[in-house]
Amino acid sequence: MAAPSDLKLNGFDIIQTNYKHVGDHGIRADILIPQTEYAGSRPLIVRVHGGGLIMGDSLYMDWWPQWVSDLALQKNAIIISPNYRLLPEATSADIYADLDDFWTWLRSPALDSLLANHTKPTKLDLDRIFVTGESAGGLISLYLTLAHPEEIRAASAAYPGLALDADAFTKERESPPFGAHVPISVVEENFKSAVLGTSKSSITSLESLTFMLGAIQHGYLAKFYQRDAEGVAPEVLYPMARLEQPDFKIPRGGIVVLHGRQDSVVPLGDVEKFVERANEVLKARSGEEGGVTLTVREGEHGFDGPARLEEEWLQDAMGKAISVWLE
Repeated sequence: MAAPSDLKLNGFDIIQTNYKHVGDHGIRADILIPQTEYAGSRPLIVRVHGGGLIMGDSLYMDWWPQWVSDLALQKNAIIISPNYRLLPEATSADIYADLDDFWTWLRSPALDSLLANHTKPTKLDLDRIFVTGESAGGLISLYLTLAHPEEIRAASAAYPGLALDADAFTKERESPPFGAHVPISVVEENFKSAVLGTSKSSITSLESLTFMLGAIQHGYLAKFYQRDAEGVAPEVLYPMARLEQPDFKIPRGGIVVLHGRQDSVVPLGDVEKFVERANEVLKARSGEEGGVTLTVREGEHGFDGPARLEEEWLQDAMGKAISVWLE
């Protein structure tokens, strides 16, 4: 996929590269480098796209938050946005294997060389990493954050689908996402035509969007997510399970969760349970209070897409995390 032309990308040079291959299928990461002159190593924003784990792309701009671009340009930070294999052709184990390989690649000589040989040579400061993601990307951003709390300074997750074993994803919904009723036959036919075990890591068609929304409506997303997942630890699949592990930690800049009050895709209640339990565990183990914060705004799933970083509510929500990230 060629880099799109979009106002949210103004001010950046874009490098597209594959961070891994599965057979002959390359899985792409997009690197956004501010065009400003900058001496020294640049801080890093890792941004993970959403799409119900069924669709999406690292540069699908309809779902790219404007404030992430604002943050990178304001702080001279590099954004790296990875793709990953998608359900139902892939399994959840494949997805997390891709993210583990991506995390290793961030420290690879290949990436160092790519940045050093750019038109304006630059370097990453891997001591200053901020991780963010939306929806399914919020789930993955939390996976990375809780798996690498010592390596990440701060993180955020917008309306993260972190409870794919909850009723909202395992049972038929009376009120479908965005009020868009999708016949179950559409889901069944798409799944029947999927070639399980093949690799897709970038898909943004209307058909894939309809399939994804239908899978959520009819409780199929959890089935896809749980397929062949017997060997995957529960704390990998479900952030709530990670909270109960003896090694549970968060980055010192904390985790900021954003959610829309009228979200019809990810229930607010599931996210509230996670934030409440995370803070209970942190307080009981270390006396730390408020390390995981929740900011609820009026709006639907994706409400923050056009938000600008300078907006007061975002400054209030992100201020500490950004400050610690850049220390």
